[in-house]
Amino acid sequence: MTASNPLPRALVFNCHITGLAVARSLAARGVEVIALDPDPRGLGQASRAVVQRHKCPNALQDERGFIQYLVDNAKRFGEGAVLFPTNDEWVLAVARYRSQLEACYRIPFSELSVIDAVLDKRRLYADAHHLGIPIPKTFTLNDPKATAREIRYPAIVKPAEQRRFYDRFGVKVFRAENAAELVRFAREAADLACVAQEIVDVPAGGFYSFCSYVAPDGELRGAFVGRKLEQYPERFGTGCLVIGEQVSEIVERGSAILKAFGYQGISEVEFIWDPTRKEHLLLDVNPRVWKWIGLPIASGVDLPWLAYSEAIGQPARASEPRDGLRWIYERDYALLAQSRALFPATGEVVNAVWDPDDPGPFAQLLLNEGPAGRYYCAC
Repeated sequence: MTASNPLPRALVFNCHITGLAVARSLAARGVEVIALDPDPRGLGQASRAVVQRHKCPNALQDERGFIQYLVDNAKRFGEGAVLFPTNDEWVLAVARYRSQLEACYRIPFSELSVIDAVLDKRRLYADAHHLGIPIPKTFTLNDPKATAREIRYPAIVKPAEQRRFYDRFGVKVFRAENAAELVRFAREAADLACVAQEIVDVPAGGFYSFCSYVAPDGELRGAFVGRKLEQYPERFGTGCLVIGEQVSEIVERGSAILKAFGYQGISEVEFIWDPTRKEHLLLDVNPRVWKWIGLPIASGVDLPWLAYSEAIGQPARASEPRDGLRWIYERDYALLAQSRALFPATGEVVNAVWDPDDPGPFAQLLLNEGPAGRYYCAC
């Protein structure tokens, strides 16, 4: 990077916990990061890693308005900036208008057809079955009554697109205790492309993720496996204590499903351990950065940097990951600790928010617990 030839900027949106990790990663490499968000309370926006903060339209409420906002501000933000959407709705918005946005931005992930395919759990599970990758017992909702007769209860209903489902129902998955509840809910969610799934009795610490960056030519440039020790809310929440723990079977299966879809970019492929079947079962593919991406970054697999480097034509590869680091989201871990003993946050720990050299995000976290109200994020 020189004064006459600076690195292209990066646009991170929305810019909360996930965005904070991405911004810190890229800023440490000399990249100027711009935070875009409809809500100014996002933690990443308070970071010194961010050089500009701008309020933008919410892609979920006004997708075209958000795309027009990006186009109108391309020169202001710096043409050729690399886009880092952090939630499904932002990924889908960029993918839907890719041809328009590519004229002024760099987009380091797959085309819309691939994004749609991996987010559609019906197709994901069908492809996993063909590849011999085990999944929880899963049913379509094409005929809710037939599914309601066959499935074992309690069961869950899962959406293809998380945010619309959450905004409508206030939960990430719906738990059905009996056939009547399943049929009723299936009708209410008929337009959201859902599946029904039998609940696996996952033991504590039985949630794993294969985290990677895949180049446009299909090469795996960086890979990491993390194991969620704690999540909040429990069972169906997001990780608040995660440890690096490489598992070759998960790497093989995660790589295989991404290859089957021809996926390119950063992703998180989620698995659970089924003690009855003694197998790691595929749950989901998240075609984007995610909440605890700071853990692989700190462990030597800097996925945002790999994506950015590829986008600007200077591809890089990660070294072998370092195992044993723990990542903690301080707020949620502390709330869980009020009710029971937790997996310990000991040893070398990566904080999601607190950094003595960058205290602004932690101050914003405290403010969000007060009258100003909490920032909503589906991560």
